[in-house]
Amino acid sequence: MFEYIFGKLAIKKVDYVAIDINGLAYKIYISLKTFEKLNEIGKDEKLYIFTNVKEDNISFYGFKTQNERELFKGLITISGVGPKLAIAILSTFEVKEVIEIVSVDEIKIFTKVPGLGLKKAQKIILDLKDKVKKLNISESFEEKNKNSQISFKSEVLILKEDLKLALDSLGYQNEDVSKWITDEELCEIGDISEVIKIVLQKIQSKKRK
Repeated sequence: MFEYIFGKLAIKKVDYVAIDINGLAYKIYISLKTFEKLNEIGKDEKLYIFTNVKEDNISFYGFKTQNERELFKGLITISGVGPKLAIAILSTFEVKEVIEIVSVDEIKIFTKVPGLGLKKAQKIILDLKDKVKKLNISESFEEKNKNSQISFKSEVLILKEDLKLALDSLGYQNEDVSKWITDEELCEIGDISEVIKIVLQKIQSKKRK
């Protein structure tokens, strides 16, 4: 019925929010993961919406990302999984974590969800395996991974430049830093002072041989 709702965040609870649009507030149930990403009360908020229609009730479920909504929709199509349990699952794990749990059959980890026993967790994972392939979430993850790779490369380039300048100032001009430390090590250490110390130790060790 609705793609998303955008308006002022009027009420902010752990399990639901109210978004005000021209004086009309929509009550929207949310997961804990969405709650953690919300703006402050009084600020504009946008939530992707799933409308749950029953004979005697219409409920709105809101999600900060489309991926979360897609997974929610996949979960509630599983026999025995209603909106309440789907929200509990999405409150316990991030979308990517659920996908990883399903892909490697980590049933025991899935039982961290309140009220989810081993037998039901096994059934959900089994049923969700086929559904995950059909859910429209992989493209976003690919984009996220691409952005992570870009971030990684940028961080490495900055550390390499800082390291080269530091070595130059210490008398090691035109030193090829790549032969002393890998890109992965640079990113893992992160602290340039620590990187300089490690590289200097390696250079001194090489000279003594």
